Amino acid sequence: MTDAGTDGGESPPSTAPCKTPVPRAGESSLTAHSVFANDLLQKAVSKDSRPEMRERIDALRQLVEAMKKQPAAREMTYPHAKPVRPVALDGCELPPIQKTLEVLKLAKTHRQLGAVWVLELFDTENLPQICLSVYMADDHNTAHFVTANVSLYYLFWAYGELFADKQEEYLALSCACGVNVETALSNLPLHLPANDDVVVALSLGTFYAIELAKPSLAWILSAKASELCQFLGYHRIGTYKNVSPSDAKHKQFLFWVVYTLDKSLSLRLGRSSTIQECDITVPTPPMDELEQTPIANFFSLWVMCSRLQGQIYELLYCPDAIAQPEPIRKSRVHLLEQQMDELGVLTDKATQRWDRGVRELAGEDMVDFFILSDLVLRLSTLTLIRRAVPNPPGSPTTFTGDCIQAARETLAKHQDCMAVVERSKVGLFSTYMSWTILFAPFVPFIVLFCHVIETRDRADLARLHAFVRSLQRQADRSGVSEAVDKLRRLFQVLHSVATQYVESHTTEAAQHPTSMEVDSCLAALGFPSSSSSSSSSSQGVVMGEQQREEEPGLDLPGGGIGADPTGSNNALQRGVNPMIWMGNGAQLEDWFYHNEQMMAFLEDGFPGEAGWGGG
Repeated sequence: MTDAGTDGGESPPSTAPCKTPVPRAGESSLTAHSVFANDLLQKAVSKDSRPEMRERIDALRQLVEAMKKQPAAREMTYPHAKPVRPVALDGCELPPIQKTLEVLKLAKTHRQLGAVWVLELFDTENLPQICLSVYMADDHNTAHFVTANVSLYYLFWAYGELFADKQEEYLALSCACGVNVETALSNLPLHLPANDDVVVALSLGTFYAIELAKPSLAWILSAKASELCQFLGYHRIGTYKNVSPSDAKHKQFLFWVVYTLDKSLSLRLGRSSTIQECDITVPTPPMDELEQTPIANFFSLWVMCSRLQGQIYELLYCPDAIAQPEPIRKSRVHLLEQQMDELGVLTDKATQRWDRGVRELAGEDMVDFFILSDLVLRLSTLTLIRRAVPNPPGSPTTFTGDCIQAARETLAKHQDCMAVVERSKVGLFSTYMSWTILFAPFVPFIVLFCHVIETRDRADLARLHAFVRSLQRQADRSGVSEAVDKLRRLFQVLHSVATQYVESHTTEAAQHPTSMEVDSCLAALGFPSSSSSSSSSSQGVVMGEQQREEEPGLDLPGGGIGADPTGSNNALQRGVNPMIWMGNGAQLEDWFYHNEQMMAFLEDGFPGEAGWGGG
């Protein structure tokens, strides 16, 4: 790794000087055009020996070289800014150094996959030296401080779960490291030095924020890491002309880690990626090399999956994609389905190829868990792909049969994965929730919930109940984080509403006040009321866009709170009902937005916090 630079006025480690990086300029920049002009001139006058011409050419060459090597420190600083004091991290309490050495030794002697991934993924074999520098330094290097504490956070947590006699002590130390991480990340300056250490720290911080179910915080960190990678040119093959093969491999690997985080969070949050595919010229990590670690073995598949997630947003869910005619959206869905199938085939081949070696290293339960959780993630993604195409006009339901089937298969594989989690001695539930359910848009539950509201299908209602019950069992068994518990409560509330909705409409009490109250709540969330769903589904294709133009204020979130629950106000139902009105792109955009809004409860808390979660 390169040496860390100063961070917000901090002094770099005393063991190495700070090296100012050279920003990588693209082919459209003035520097690139000046270099081209200089090269052209050099060729044109190469035989001209006149002293005055040679003098002018030399001056031009020196100017061009200066432009190419413009120090980033001059470009990235404000010339009249007064110096400010760096954020003091001295108040952060590090674990006892003996315990840190102890857990680092365990990481070498007990290769537990849930613990050593952080070492393998970021190639931080010098983690002991980084930790020592944090303990010994008078002024903390923020990048090293974050890297050390995130790494120790995961190591203490993993080995606390593995060794019962160390559990209480190690989990307490893991929490202490988490406090340090959050303190350091919350005080990062806007301007950060561009080097590998900072990219690693930001990436690890992104992982930590994902574990907290804070995708917006994760996005901020990953976007900064993406900015630095592109500033350093790690996405361009020309950057590595004079770089050793091992260093080039490490820097490219760092870029692809940042890429996977960026693309997945882009889809999760419904935002454009910060990395454009047309800018990338470095090769994708290969699958045909014999690697020594399981993380590296499957890293290429992770990159492919992330690229596919980025394409889902760009081709199906960004505003431009949503505005495309339905035939174009359908063709894109078919293309993405094919790519998903190809990814599944490659994943199966990789699993068969490395199955024995990985099981010997990680154990049966861990391997089964990763295989099943990966399948749940891919089926969930397939559900989102198929969601982008509505049923034809006049269909009794909003979702296509293929979309419903993918959602059902997702929840079925979820149950298989939960069986592995329950029998495993290592706590895998939080990992599963953070990286499978929360990391990408988990829409299968929402799709089946809406399908139950439309059809009152009791088999699908039972699937929702089994899903909620599996989460509750794990929460009671091992305890969960606040974010995971919020997600469990969100699903529990939706299941309770669906149950009450089905029960209230299968008796003669369809117009009972309870039924009307449920209808009103569903309208506020953007779901159809029972009395207007049939008419909405048949008319929405023709009238949806016209109604939106005539009554633009009706599609605001929560617009149905004051609705007439009997369904007499059809205009209101058309305005707040993105689940049924799927005949054009605007309603698909609303559906995607409302789904993201529900998931945002995980970060912001439920409305009327004390009143949620019952059922």
